[in-house]
Amino acid sequence: MTKTVLALAGLALASSASADLISGPQTNLLDAGQYSIHASPIDGPDFAGVFGTAYSNMANSAGYSAFAAATGAIGFDDYDSIGGVGTTIDVSTFRFVGGVQQAGGIMFFDFYDASSNFVDSFGVSLTNAGNFIYTITITAYPGSVIVPDAGFLQVTVAAGFTGQWFLNADAPTVGTSNPGVGGAAGGLQHKFEINGDYVVPAPASAALLGLGGLAATRRRR
Repeated sequence: MTKTVLALAGLALASSASADLISGPQTNLLDAGQYSIHASPIDGPDFAGVFGTAYSNMANSAGYSAFAAATGAIGFDDYDSIGGVGTTIDVSTFRFVGGVQQAGGIMFFDFYDASSNFVDSFGVSLTNAGNFIYTITITAYPGSVIVPDAGFLQVTVAAGFTGQWFLNADAPTVGTSNPGVGGAAGGLQHKFEINGDYVVPAPASAALLGLGGLAATRRRR
């Protein structure tokens, strides 16, 4: 079955947190030996069953939509994984739908916490021109890319290249997302998935988180 791709024009991005996320430093361009990439055709079957899925919004019941290919920050969206509050995700594989229009184009994936503070990012060079269902395996795992259990993801295309990040109206199948944040007007959400292991705070850090929650509760009273 062919998967439809619709062009979006003139749809404003929406966010309850911020109109624009402050761009991260984008210095973590992974060396070729630190990752591997699998590109599946958009009009072909997707594969499933990646172990350790923390958040997934890769479903496609009625085709994709996309803005025109652009450079710089091309979109952002929120996510809330199935992990506990205060945990982080040590990323082993990352999946998304989209791509670059020039072979060898570089994309950065910038992660922010729920307060829009930059946390971590990674960049890769995509060998093929065009849009695909991408699976990026971080062979430098563990410890190379660590992201919040909930927050925001912004995709940035490096200067000299243009790219797209696809959306549709399907809700996440693992974790949750607010359709009114990021994405596009009309409730569309960007397609991406985070897989890896959860990192639980050290006991001292966990205790501080607990005290912080207690203090917040007392202030509300």
